[in-house]
Amino acid sequence: MIKLSLKEVANRIKGIKNALILCHRNPDPDTLGSAFALKHIFEHLDASARVACCDRSSSKFDFITGGFDIASDFDIHSYDGVIAIDVASSAQLGDYSYLADKVSLIIDHHEACTRFCDYYEDFASACAMIVFDIASELGIFYSLPSHFYECVYAGISGDTGCFKYSNTTKQALIMASELVDTGIDFANINYIIFDCKSVGEISAQCMVYGCVELFEDKTLAIALITNEMKKKHGVSDDDIADIISSVRQIEGVKVAVTIKQSSREEGKFSISSRANCDIDVSEICAKIGGGGHPRAAGATLEGVSATEALDTIRDLFIEGMKAYAK
Repeated sequence: MIKLSLKEVANRIKGIKNALILCHRNPDPDTLGSAFALKHIFEHLDASARVACCDRSSSKFDFITGGFDIASDFDIHSYDGVIAIDVASSAQLGDYSYLADKVSLIIDHHEACTRFCDYYEDFASACAMIVFDIASELGIFYSLPSHFYECVYAGISGDTGCFKYSNTTKQALIMASELVDTGIDFANINYIIFDCKSVGEISAQCMVYGCVELFEDKTLAIALITNEMKKKHGVSDDDIADIISSVRQIEGVKVAVTIKQSSREEGKFSISSRANCDIDVSEICAKIGGGGHPRAAGATLEGVSATEALDTIRDLFIEGMKAYAK
C-alpha cells in the first residue's frame, strides 16, 4: 500500500473520469458531506461521480444528498476509479465490503485506518477537511458551487459535535470560518444536524432512556435496541440513527454504547460507542473488527441473539474500561 501526498491525491483525482465514491455504513454528515463535496470536485473537472453506501442515509441529511438514494444498485465495472472516503477499514463498508479489492484510493482521517489500498490520510477533525484541502490543492476551491461548501461545513461540524468535542482543532475552526464567509446558511445546517428532531426521534429518545442499563458504578451506559422495541414504540431506523448522543448525555457516564439490531438481519447488530473521557473506544471496538476515533467508534456483531450481543458488548467494554483505569 502506498501512502500518497496531497499533490499525488489531487493528480489521481484528475486522472479519473468516472468515479464511484464509497461511504461507510450508517452514514453520518462527515462521510456524506465528504463524498458529495468530492463529487462536486469531479464534476468541476468534467468527470462524473456517483456516491454509494450499503445503508440509506437519514432523510434529515437530504440537504447533503439531494434526496439521492445512495444505496441503490450500481455496476462496479462502469467506473475507472473507486474511492473509499471516511472509511477506516474494509469492514466499515458493511455489505459492500466485498468491493474492498476494487478500491483504488482511500481518503481518511481515522488514526486506526487499516489502509487496505493506496491511501491519503490526515488525522484531522473531520474527513471533510481533507476534501477542503484537495479543492485548494487543485486551485478550484472558490470556483465550486455553494453546495460544496455546505457539504464540507456539514462534515466538519458533524464530526466535531458542532465544535464542542475535544477533537476540535484550530484548523477546523479556521476552515469553518472560511466556509461561513462563502455565505452558506451554517446556522440552519447546525440546526438540522443537532437540534431538529422528528416526532419519531423524540419517541426513540423516550424508548432508549427506558431501556438503558448502567454498569461500572454508573460510568458505562449501554442501550440495547431490538426490532421488537422499535415496532412497539413505532420508531424507524432513521429515528435511532443518532440515538447514541442521547445516551452519552447521562450525567456521570464515561462511555456510552448502543447496540442496534438490524431490521434486515435479525442476528446482526450495529455497535456505536462514545467516550466522555480519555478512554480509547476505537481500541475496544477493534477487538471485534471495528474501529474509528479514540472517542467515537463502532463495530458490527453477526450471528448472535440480542442477549448474546448485550453480554458480549457489556463484557468487552467493562474489560476495556478496567484496563484504562490501571
